[in-house]
Amino acid sequence: MAISHRLVGYDPASGQVAAEYEIPEAKLDYAKRVAEVGADDPDTVLCYRLTGQQTCDMAGAIGIVIKADALNFYIEGFAEPAQFRPAERSE
Repeated sequence: MAISHRLVGYDPASGQVAAEYEIPEAKLDYAKRVAEVGADDPDTVLCYRLTGQQTCDMAGAIGIVIKADALNFYIEGFAEPAQFRPAERSE
């Protein structure tokens, strides 16, 4: 199962997802450093709350402009289902 990573912003009043941005694989090592991901989470599958500065740093790295103080931002890992491959048929 593959893991994708996103910068996710939650509305502080409702707790609902209000923004979501894909973190490209090429930026994942940077994202891990910004979020201070520990060695005990090598695939970054947990959620990491970001400070305003960390959010701005990450947004700049992935090329988006956001108001870091408007939402509660996290870096989150998401399990992606494996690609379906039909069974090979023997004839």
